[in-house]
Amino acid sequence: MMDKIERIFLPIANKLSANKYLSAIRDGFIAILSIMIAGSFFTLINNVIIGPNGITNKLFGNPLTGLLQLGNAIVPATMSIMAILLTFTTAKSLCEHYKEDTSIIPAIAVVVLFILMPIKFDDSLKIEYINTFYTGASAMFMAFMAAIVTVEIIRALSKIDAITIKMPESVPPAIARSFNKLIPIIITLVIFGSIRMITNSFELPMNDLIIKLIQTPFTNIVTSKVGLLIVYLLYMIIWGLGIHSAFIFGPLLEPIYLTSLTQNMDALKAGHAMQAIITKPFIDSVAFMGGAGNMIALVIAIFIVSRREEFRAIAKIGFAPALFNISEPLMFGLPVVMNPILIIPMVLSTFAGLIIGYVATVIGFMQHTYILIPWTTPPILGAFFSTGGDFKAAFVSLIIIGVSVMIYIPFVVVTNKQKVEINE
Repeated sequence: MMDKIERIFLPIANKLSANKYLSAIRDGFIAILSIMIAGSFFTLINNVIIGPNGITNKLFGNPLTGLLQLGNAIVPATMSIMAILLTFTTAKSLCEHYKEDTSIIPAIAVVVLFILMPIKFDDSLKIEYINTFYTGASAMFMAFMAAIVTVEIIRALSKIDAITIKMPESVPPAIARSFNKLIPIIITLVIFGSIRMITNSFELPMNDLIIKLIQTPFTNIVTSKVGLLIVYLLYMIIWGLGIHSAFIFGPLLEPIYLTSLTQNMDALKAGHAMQAIITKPFIDSVAFMGGAGNMIALVIAIFIVSRREEFRAIAKIGFAPALFNISEPLMFGLPVVMNPILIIPMVLSTFAGLIIGYVATVIGFMQHTYILIPWTTPPILGAFFSTGGDFKAAFVSLIIIGVSVMIYIPFVVVTNKQKVEINE
């Protein structure tokens, strides 16, 4: 069975993991991850600790409204410019892949992003403005398009000698590089300016068009009940083949999950009910505790029923990393990779976590996730913090771990029998 799966999925997975565009998007996300977590940290402080409904207000009757201004200044400055940051970091990563200059082209990519944005004029205030809808998480797909297409166009045009300005050797290299790409840059800006003119004629901004034709349909697919299970079935199968699935699925899913998370943050700030269930911290809190497939449950199951000394030794080594959601010692040490006996419960545990967490959120028992926390946050604590301090969310995570342990136990018992058969 594993041979058949390997023949079908491994070539596809290898191509996707090596894809330069997906790699650029992934690296772009990694570059700004600390900024987004910092912004979410202040959202947590404002809503859970010092806000009107926060801990300090309930304990001391003091909402500390003065300190709220600090978070109110930091959160928009970090979360509302996500698309701008991603445009630069994604373009920079792609330039590094091509060994191109990493200062000029990424900056032009940001300019392209702004060219495509609709600029409004407020008659009462007499100012021009850009809605943060077009600079935040909702514009991430447009950010990737602006970054990738800009790099490819300038790179292609720079190879044409007829439009390359040659500077004397006495000119400093940094200045020479700027002039070498001057005409390709102008042509690139004209191309995107023309696109903006076309979208203006239809009164449909490029980002709105992307959301309508690409982002919304894709979001509806991967966040639907069936789509979610299919995505994580493939996720776990590819992990089972020994390829880190995050490298493949991360660039595809992160924009959607971060957009959903931002929508929840905006809804909470506006005093509205949060709607999005599937977010990055939700997945981490119900399906990735201890690593993909709720590996912390496998460690516990091994401690309970495994009679294989090598399994118990690896579980002891892997327990500490699993507390911080690092599963590689278990994945490659037991191994889980290429081991159908353990891949099956890994898939089932993922499904159980997703279903339990989804139902608990839908019925209102568990709060929606709206805080982006580090993926290394220990199990149970991750659910608690990402929901703004909801103890019931932590309880749901504990239940999921218990259910996952029960799923893993029969398969760990099978490995005991496998050991006996091998000894015989």
